[in-house]
Amino acid sequence: MMGKPSPPPNRGRIFEPFEIIEALKELNQLKEKGVIQDYAMGGGHALVYHQVEKPTYDLDIFAIIRSEDSLRMLQPIYEYFRSKGYRLKHEHIIIGRMPMQILPNISPLSDNAVEEADEVEIEGIPTKIIGVEHLIALSLVAFRQSDKGRIRALLEKADRESLDKLLNRFDNEENQLCPRFQELLGSS
Repeated sequence: MMGKPSPPPNRGRIFEPFEIIEALKELNQLKEKGVIQDYAMGGGHALVYHQVEKPTYDLDIFAIIRSEDSLRMLQPIYEYFRSKGYRLKHEHIIIGRMPMQILPNISPLSDNAVEEADEVEIEGIPTKIIGVEHLIALSLVAFRQSDKGRIRALLEKADRESLDKLLNRFDNEENQLCPRFQELLGSS
């Protein structure tokens, strides 16, 4: 799906577009080297792409990483960025002034969100951006007040049939996707 438009500008960002491009180039290098299997942008940048503007603090990257050691799966990524001269601050990799957070293998839902993400090019750099229905499902998992507002904003852009199938597929006792969605619809 390379036909979607480039993301609109994010008026709330604290960093420049070249920092995003630099991050995407590095992430593609990690993918080529086999350090990560695949990745997609999520969070505020995905909202901007889907034309639901939201100022954002960092670049959230959902990644699929195959590793025998789940406690150390981010170590090769941090080492790669450190060797390229980037700073690390807590869980963030700092690119220019932009913090980037890698969220690895959070759940089968997040892996599916990466696998089915929209394939786009930003300034000629191939990347993926998590789709509307997956953003809604991921927001239902966290289900904070800010997530509820995000879900409401995204709902008008969602394909309800696809969303219902996705929620039913990944709903379980732990994440409560369907009950939370019904609660949200009832409080609207």
